[in-house]
Amino acid sequence: MNQFSEKSLMELGEYYVYGLADPRTKQFFYIGKGTGNRVFEHEEECTRFPDSEKKKHIKIEEIKKAGHEVEKVIIKSNLTEEEAFAAEAALINALRYTDRTDLTNMVAGHHSEEALPVEEYERLYGAEELSASDIKNRILVIKINKYYQRGMDPVTLYNGVRGIWRVSGKRVREIEYVFGVYHSLIVAVYKPTAWYTCKDAMDRLPRKDLVITSRNENRMFFVDEQFEHRTSIDETAEFYYGKSIAGLHVNQSAQNPVSYIEPAL
Repeated sequence: MNQFSEKSLMELGEYYVYGLADPRTKQFFYIGKGTGNRVFEHEEECTRFPDSEKKKHIKIEEIKKAGHEVEKVIIKSNLTEEEAFAAEAALINALRYTDRTDLTNMVAGHHSEEALPVEEYERLYGAEELSASDIKNRILVIKINKYYQRGMDPVTLYNGVRGIWRVSGKRVREIEYVFGVYHSLIVAVYKPTAWYTCKDAMDRLPRKDLVITSRNENRMFFVDEQFEHRTSIDETAEFYYGKSIAGLHVNQSAQNPVSYIEPAL
């Protein structure tokens, strides 16, 4: 089956939420919202757009090579667009939290935040907010919403926060502290001792998987010798850690992960 009848299309309503499942395990590997025959289009996209959403396409090809068809499930129909966005996000969050499925969705859903235990929700949203008068240092904010995971290894977190970034070499060398920020919560504080451009320090790159090209060779990363030598963070870093920047005038758009905070005059 590769499309709905006209009667079924009428019954589906304006929007619906659907899942793609592996028939061998009955586990969803993709959750989406759609209209019309959207639920049937993913297999065709494997051929037409092979470089997009590769993880999903690999899963579809794996199922087909094993002699099976992708199971397509209508989870909820007759939704408004807003309801479909909310339902899609809630399902993705719930499935990812249970860790009983391997979702291939590249993003969590429209305006979505992950499912959280109540203790983590309180830590994230109940954190004390910094005010402008609390800022006594030049701060570089690195937003790591997609990268951060609860309980992640400190070295992995450090390497994720420290680079590589498109920043001004002159400006970052005046930076006193770097915040790793997850949805406004400061989850890491570092004190850079040196900044490097990729092309000038390829042996010190934050991660081994980074491929340096002419497009990113001038991007920068920092080193925090205090962290690398396992020295305890200083009192200033301790003060900032675990607080929220939600009340500060900081560019927190998803498109730009880097922003600056200047000390209050």
